Amino acid sequence: MNRWMPTLVCLALAVLALPAAFAGDDTRTQLEQRFAKIDREDAMAAYKLALELEAGGAPDLAAKAYEIVIGIDRDHRAARRALGYEFMAERWLKGDDLQRAKGFVRHDGKWMTALEFAEATRPQREAAEQKAGEKRVMRYLAKIASRIPHRVKEGKRLMALEDDRFKLQPLAKVLRCEPTELRVYAAQELARMGDPLAAPALLKRAIYDKKKEVREAVVVALKEIGSPDSVHPLGRALDSRYRDVRVRAAEALGMLGDELAYPYIIKKWSGRSGDFPRVYLSTVRQISYIQDFDVEVAQTSFIADPIVGVIQEGVVQAIKIHATEQTFHIYEQPAFQGALKSLHGQDLGNRVGAWAEFWRENKSRLLDERHARYRKLEAERKAGN
Repeated sequence: MNRWMPTLVCLALAVLALPAAFAGDDTRTQLEQRFAKIDREDAMAAYKLALELEAGGAPDLAAKAYEIVIGIDRDHRAARRALGYEFMAERWLKGDDLQRAKGFVRHDGKWMTALEFAEATRPQREAAEQKAGEKRVMRYLAKIASRIPHRVKEGKRLMALEDDRFKLQPLAKVLRCEPTELRVYAAQELARMGDPLAAPALLKRAIYDKKKEVREAVVVALKEIGSPDSVHPLGRALDSRYRDVRVRAAEALGMLGDELAYPYIIKKWSGRSGDFPRVYLSTVRQISYIQDFDVEVAQTSFIADPIVGVIQEGVVQAIKIHATEQTFHIYEQPAFQGALKSLHGQDLGNRVGAWAEFWRENKSRLLDERHARYRKLEAERKAGN
């Protein structure tokens, strides 16, 4: 008997629930019938019925009744609020209109405050603003490139008024453009800005630009930026296969004034100026001849085995390479010597050994001075920010 008890309880509950379900259907039907008879002329009666429909569990019918109420009395506050309206700016508003009136902005399917919207869209807005600013700067630079005096003057005046954050990319681009005056102006502007992000573009022009005045302006900009890493690309350029690039890299290192340029220049000068080990070249003529025969007896036969002698004659020459190309002493050596003279402030002559000895004796001091200078520059930048 006990094992049937849960089943009987469930059946009893189901039977008890049936009248309630049928009663719910009757209530819905009754509510619909009452709504069908709503008084569309009496706002109070319609509002009262809307409240009863809402209390009876028919919010959809209640909403329709509230609409009828405000159709009769458009300023019925209770009905308006029940439908989600708020009175703002002398108007009843709801939904999107209400959110906009409150100052909210719809973005990505949701409403947010103006501050939230500004934060959410900041990357896109900043990108668009940056693009527009760079286009303006390019127009100003085009005026400067025209070489027409009044247009050049106007372009420089507009550039002076423009925000620096829009100038970096356009100025880096025109470092490769004609005329020469435009490239010099771009280098000077980048020097004034002192932005480390301009260093890669400036380093390329320091060794590839054919105009000396441009290269000088570019190196001045690199000095103003004051990056301790600028010396390394120029030092690597000393290994270029092209002589002009090697010469320009040496000149740039001299103008840059970074003590770390000493080992780069001295090593390259030593490697190309004749500081090579002595080698020996042997020119020999060799003559072979039969010197004798070695006779052996094999069974019943005699075998003659010739003995071959060798005579050698010739010379052995000691050779030391003084330069790896004919024009080294005309172009590269003066460039290396001039760069080291600019770094040191004095000329130790055209022998690389004297410069190498100076570097060995003063290496620690010079590197300490270099580190101190860059630390001071970094501290000044942080203080300025």
